[in-house]
Order: sequence, then structure tokens, then C-alpha cells
Amino acid sequence: MALRGKVLYVISVVAVMLLVMSIIGIIISFLYPRAALLYGLPPFYWGWLLVDLLAYIVAISTLILAGVSFERLIRSRVPAGMDHLKSSMIATGTGVIAATVLVVTAIAYLIGYEATVSIASFALAFAIFPSLISWLISPLLINLSYGCKHDPELQRIVDRVASRAGIEPPKAMIADIAVPNAFAYSSPLMGRYVAVTRGLLNTVKSEQELEAVIGHELGHHKHRDNAVMLVFGMFPSFIYYLGRFLMFAGMVSGAYRDGGSNERRNAGGAALLIIIGIVLVVVSIIIQLIVLALSRLREYYADAHGAKVTSPQAMISALQSLDRFYNTHRGALTRLEGNKIKALFIYAFAEPFMGLEEVLATHPPIHKRIAFLKTLTFTDLAEA
Repeated sequence: MALRGKVLYVISVVAVMLLVMSIIGIIISFLYPRAALLYGLPPFYWGWLLVDLLAYIVAISTLILAGVSFERLIRSRVPAGMDHLKSSMIATGTGVIAATVLVVTAIAYLIGYEATVSIASFALAFAIFPSLISWLISPLLINLSYGCKHDPELQRIVDRVASRAGIEPPKAMIADIAVPNAFAYSSPLMGRYVAVTRGLLNTVKSEQELEAVIGHELGHHKHRDNAVMLVFGMFPSFIYYLGRFLMFAGMVSGAYRDGGSNERRNAGGAALLIIIGIVLVVVSIIIQLIVLALSRLREYYADAHGAKVTSPQAMISALQSLDRFYNTHRGALTRLEGNKIKALFIYAFAEPFMGLEEVLATHPPIHKRIAFLKTLTFTDLAEA
């Protein structure tokens, strides 16, 4: 996407926001004709729009600046074996938790413990419950959306690979998707599944490549990646909603002043809450970038497991077959970009944005995954 196109994209988002707010204002004008309105909307809503727009601009700017820095940092980095990979996963996960704890502690210091607990409780509920409900029913939704059906022949292959991995085999499904891919999904209510697409069955050159792909997906189950990434995905969501609620609290406290001697102090407190809220929205983006880094590391881990139950060369060959297909059939990339479960796929990527393709991706580039597989020793494979 050219720079001009990116600028037009940002402008179009702002224009859509203004259009929506204008429509809401017209509706309110008809419903409450005697209300104190400013261009069809109460002054409070215009203030909220401006604060929201400011937070959006600062967040996008932070995403670009932080993303460019992270992109340069990771551009040539590939885990040098399993020890390096595991230490990187531990450090990244610890960083997400420590950053969240530090943020909450700082807020408690600035606005008080009781206020922080009250607002954080709402933010935590917004971060946890939608994700938890989605996770619990996700197998049902995925099976219905992608036409996943159990296949006895594929199940025999999954059973064979699971036996080598030393785990209970999940249910084997074939997804009614023309492009090649595979994914692992599960929930405590509905069990564990491994799905491969019809396109993958037509793309792999050998059964060993198929077993390597299945071994990768079994690695996700063995490492409990669905649950791990669900939990870590809640941290930036929690910080984001905490920031949003603080911004709203600041707007409300600023709109309803008592007009007495405390008005200046109330105005200062309202501004502080709004500023803290905007800062938290920015921080949530930085933490999300770290969570994405953890997701990429978990993909290396699953690749190592695929190599363990087959061979590094089989895993490399499977990845090369997938990459060859998507490089040859560019139209398939568009279909994959808009897929709601692309984070689960063995082959996935981020849409181009300001040159931040890798830092915004859930998966490392194929060439890095292959480079990592080439570093693995017999000892590394035993630890996968």
C-alpha cells in the first residue's frame, strides 16, 4: 500500500466516525428536540468524540513508531535452538505480566486503590467474559462456519502421529476450504480438534508432509497454545478497557461540576483521568505487540514438535509447499487475509501496514521458520 493510500485510509476511518456521530446526532435531535445540543449532539458527546479521536491518533502514531522499532529489532532474529526459544517465551510472557502489574500499580498510586479496583473490575469483566465465551463455543462455530467434518482416514493418520507424540489424539476434521491450511482448536466443553483443509490434501507432496503439518497442530494441543494465547490476549484487552473507562470517567466528572470552589480541582482531576486513559490505550498497543511476539514464538515451538514426530526436513518441505502455493496463487492471499481464524492457521501473515508485516503477525515468516528448523539438534527435538 502506497503512502498516499495509507493516509487516505486513516482519513476515511475518521470520516466514517464523524458520519456515525452525525447520524446519532440527527436521531437525538428528533427524539429530544428541547435538549441542549451542539450541531445535533449534546456537548458531552462532542467532547467524547474529540477525546476518542485524540486517543485514536495517538494510538496509531504509537503503533507505527513502536512497530518500526520492533520490526528493526526482530528483522534478522531467529531462535538459535530450543533453549533460546524457551528462554525467549519465558521472558516475553513475563514481560507481558510485569507490564500489566506495573501499569495497575501506577494507576492505584495516581487515583487511589479503591477507584482503581472499582474501574479495573469492569475492565477485567469486559476483557475476560467475551473471550471466555467465544473460546468455550469456538469448536461449534468453527465446524459450522468452515464445514468441518470428521474423516476416518484422516483420523488414522492423526492417531499414528499422536502416538509418536505421546498424547491422546484429537478428533480429525476436514475443512471445506479450497486453499491449503491446517489448524488446531479446542474448548473444555467440546474437546480437541485438528482440521486440515481440502486444499492442503491436494497440495502436500507426500504423506510425510501431511504428518508434519499434523504434528505441528498436535504441538499446539500438547503445549496448550489455545489456552496460553487466550490468557495472554486478555492482558492488552484489560489495559485497553481500563483506559477507555478512565477516559469516560474523566469526561463524566468534567461534565458534571458543582460550580463551587472545588470546580478547578474537579477539572484538574477530570483532565488527569482522560490523560491516563489515553496513555493506557497506547500502552495496550505496546503490550499487544509483545503478545504477538509470544504467538510467533509459540509457532516456532509447534514447528519443532512437527519436526520431532516426523523429521526437520519433512517439516521444512511442508512449509515450503505451503509457501510455494501462496506465492503462486496470489488470489488465495486475499481470501486468507479476511479469515476470522487465521491466527489458528499453520500458514498466516499480517496485512501490509506501514512496513510492519512481521511485527503485526501471529506467525513468523516462512524463511525464518525454516532457518529455525535447520538449527535443531537431536537434543532439541527431544525437548519439543
